[in-house]
Amino acid sequence: MMKEYNIVVTGVGGQGILTAANLLGWAALKAGHKVRVGEVHGLSQRFGTVIAYVRFGEDVYGAMVPEGKGDVILSFEPSEALRYINYLKEGGLVLTNSKPVPPQAVTMGKATYPTLERIKEVVEDIFKGQFKAFNAESLAIKAGDAVATNVVLIGALTQAPEFPLEEEHVREVIKVSVPPKAIDLNVRAFNLGVKAGKELFKQT
Repeated sequence: MMKEYNIVVTGVGGQGILTAANLLGWAALKAGHKVRVGEVHGLSQRFGTVIAYVRFGEDVYGAMVPEGKGDVILSFEPSEALRYINYLKEGGLVLTNSKPVPPQAVTMGKATYPTLERIKEVVEDIFKGQFKAFNAESLAIKAGDAVATNVVLIGALTQAPEFPLEEEHVREVIKVSVPPKAIDLNVRAFNLGVKAGKELFKQT
């Protein structure tokens, strides 16, 4: 069993960050790992920043990912990946939804929103990591509802070359974790994410 694997899940309130963290945690548990899931409370108001942590492996004790130890930043909004980039370890992966949700300071003209190219530069040049972005929300809408964007992103993550959880473990957890009427939607969204992930990672 590996010593530890750390995922930082981030985005803005209303995007299903905590649901995604719990799904990944249950999938890791199903795969036989020791698991810790943590979240930052008090920031989950709609459009406010949210961060959650998923840690699993043999030597996992605390729930929070230490700075510089994140294997993956799974971001539901591009600038949120940059906000928490200090968690990424050298050589880690940033996988993000490419559709921005500009913060209030940007919409009021008091700040500038970073481009995907700039975020990619930071990840690749400073952290020597991988940066992968795609429009997960559009695939969720194709599956039936934008609310399933989180599951699309998880599907894509399962295709990352060094991601240690099997696609089928995650799919099985989705089937028993979401309300019965939402199972078909979420499975479709997950499968579309898997397909997108195969394209994103086929050259890595």
